[in-house]
Amino acid sequence: MLVFIFLFCSCAQSYYALNPTRIAYNASNNLEDITLNYRYDILNEKGNKKISKKERARNIKLVAVKITNNTGKVINIGNNAAFYSNNSMVYPMDAISTKNSLKQSVPSHLLYLLLSPLTLSVNNSKSFPIGLILGPAISGGNMLVAASANNNLYKELVQYDILYRDIQPGETVFGLVSFRNLDYVPLTIKLIK
Repeated sequence: MLVFIFLFCSCAQSYYALNPTRIAYNASNNLEDITLNYRYDILNEKGNKKISKKERARNIKLVAVKITNNTGKVINIGNNAAFYSNNSMVYPMDAISTKNSLKQSVPSHLLYLLLSPLTLSVNNSKSFPIGLILGPAISGGNMLVAASANNNLYKELVQYDILYRDIQPGETVFGLVSFRNLDYVPLTIKLIK
């Protein structure tokens, strides 16, 4: 029984794309001619339960954003614009730091190799070393799923990275931004003088 609990509780999870272009945004701020729409808790909503659990445990917020530049000049988050919360500047994490904080552990699935000594016998017949098949199969399968999920998360973070990206006048961009030690607070984008 303990083996089955171990198997079902520690399996790797596939990554389900967040795709910020298809998210219904429920919060917005229009300040200084920059419109910001955003949504918290998107990992959980899209079914990425394991990553969402790490997000909460490590006090990180991955936020989907939609930014419209209504000014007459190019804005660039990091150069002439920044995120703010309660009149304080908040600094987004880069894609690599976010991935490293939220990724699933790949080597931990090697523990399934401990199933290798497991044998199966039916009606006192000769025992069959089923663990030699189950251990490596479960271990290898979970390692592949975890590595693929980590890779897909990183690809999407890079694809929708808006830091230091020029946003032309009238342009709308979609992105994924993560913040450390931020509550579910209103966000704004302000021009930096």
